[in-house]
Amino acid sequence: MTARTGTALLLALLVAPAAWGQDVSRLEPVVVTATKLETPAGELGAAVTVITGEELETYHYPTVAEALRRVPGVEIRRSGSLGKTTSISIRGARPNQVQVLVDGVRVKSPTLGEVDLSDLSPDLIERIEVIRGAQSTVYGADAIGGVVNIITRRGRGPLSATLHQEAGTYDTLRSVATASGALDIFDYALSASHLESNGQFVNDGMWQNALNLRLGASLPRDTRLSLAFRYSDGETDLPVKFTGVTPLPIQPVIDENNENQSETTVLSLSARSRPLPWWETEVRFGRYTNDSRFIDLPDPGFPCDFPPCEFPSFIQVERREAEWLNHLHVARWSTSTVGLEYRDEEGEAEGAFEFAAKSHTRSVFFQQAFRFFDRLFVSGGVRVEDNSVFGTETTGSGSVAYVVKATGTRLRGSAGSGFRAPTINNLFFPGFSDPTLEPERSLSWDAGVDQRLWNGRIRLGLTYFYTRFTDLIAFRFIPTAPFVEGVNIGRARAEGIELASEVDLTDTLTASLGYTYTESEDLTIDRPLPREPRHRWNIGLTWQPTRRLSLFTQVHVVTRQFESAATAADPRAGVYNTGHTRVDVGGTYRLVNRYGFLQGLDVTARIDNLLDEEYAEVRGFPALGLHALVGLRASF
Repeated sequence: MTARTGTALLLALLVAPAAWGQDVSRLEPVVVTATKLETPAGELGAAVTVITGEELETYHYPTVAEALRRVPGVEIRRSGSLGKTTSISIRGARPNQVQVLVDGVRVKSPTLGEVDLSDLSPDLIERIEVIRGAQSTVYGADAIGGVVNIITRRGRGPLSATLHQEAGTYDTLRSVATASGALDIFDYALSASHLESNGQFVNDGMWQNALNLRLGASLPRDTRLSLAFRYSDGETDLPVKFTGVTPLPIQPVIDENNENQSETTVLSLSARSRPLPWWETEVRFGRYTNDSRFIDLPDPGFPCDFPPCEFPSFIQVERREAEWLNHLHVARWSTSTVGLEYRDEEGEAEGAFEFAAKSHTRSVFFQQAFRFFDRLFVSGGVRVEDNSVFGTETTGSGSVAYVVKATGTRLRGSAGSGFRAPTINNLFFPGFSDPTLEPERSLSWDAGVDQRLWNGRIRLGLTYFYTRFTDLIAFRFIPTAPFVEGVNIGRARAEGIELASEVDLTDTLTASLGYTYTESEDLTIDRPLPREPRHRWNIGLTWQPTRRLSLFTQVHVVTRQFESAATAADPRAGVYNTGHTRVDVGGTYRLVNRYGFLQGLDVTARIDNLLDEEYAEVRGFPALGLHALVGLRASF
């Protein structure tokens, strides 16, 4: 352990650090994502973490990615400062092998095949559910590593509103306004936010505006209608210049005129009803769009060796999807689910590389769940998915959970197959694509135990996982232009351990410790999977010394990661990106409590990277140093 890591751990013990959404919590959460039906987490064989909206507000996370950083098995990588491209991997699965949803709607780009978490604002979120392990039986393509579902908040009770204004280092400014409530059978919730920062280099700034809306109506016969809409618009400067040298230098060469503009919409419309005690049905329509404009003008002082030297591009993507679910409750101990799904995707690019393509997918899946004696919970399912380009894929999965109530013990396990569909870029991008590519495939399983001790004040979870990947799409060097081609030649494995623990030391002091060990290997070159750390720790404490004051500290420790830099001469070449220790602290102090129409006025603070550690989550893209945000939050 380094001296810096030791200092971080000491701070974690001395400065009242942070609570953390884990697999186990004080009140067992109800989870929708794992089965598409509300199910207590204790009845699930899969590994589940729920991050609540209260946590998002308590720890003042400026982005969704920061909230996900503490989930076991999850790795977050941001390419530089605030607003830069941010990806997620789970259990060694690459970002394009993880499914990300907002209110059940897929928000991954059909062209790139992955989501940029920086496009998702943390506003108006009720909870984030993270299901780890293969979920292709329920969610089809791209759910090899797991599923992240962001669920927006529903309005309840009389009208309430908040205003939150923060300012901080690197000229960072964040403004958030929310309003929500219910009137008779109708409910509503909306938010608007603005985030901007100038970053640490020349041409390192960003800004983002976001608007979120959720409307609902509760009708007779346990019927509910819901509409959710999320919109974001932003511009991000890209200061790191690609000089043709690999790997990128640790201290980047600055690009003074490179930027990206992005506009995203997510729309979800659903209707759920239970017309009969044994029949529950739901219909959902979703639409995702993204318009992205990339601008890279010639740089002064750099000769143009390979024309054209301007690479502007404008990419438009759209996904439309419809789903019909039927849950048949044959008895209290049995639920059968039959689902039909249709989606079409299209992408169009203009500029340096022009193409247009589309595809459609039809799916049917069946899932059966059994509940015996409130102790044994068994589920399994199968899905058949047919794509207009690459054909038909069939996946299956199963899980089991057994509860020993006398000892507070829960044994669980799950297994399943998964696949990742080739993206539009894989299939149709000019010069680099191949329409005959097949999906990537996987087989995975996990087994775990959860234990509660000291009347539930100690909550422990331990999970072992294993995944084997085949038919991975990889680039192979060829002697003619463009000198690489995509082929299904990759094979890999990832296995490891996830530890989650939380202890209520007193009524006002809670400590948490999480650890993930990942042993990964690219079997084609006998090297670790790129950017996947072997060891990762998350440590936290939260303390409320008085009713008005709460404090937190969060410590993230990540070991070094292999950074691929393969060449035609040596496909096994590569360097390592150094590990790092990051300490975050913050808190909330209530200045005013219930004065007139003002329900509360709070001072909020969050400091990321308190020790000013120099590191990069992606080699060549330095992370921010000490970054502080202080603000006022008024509740009405």
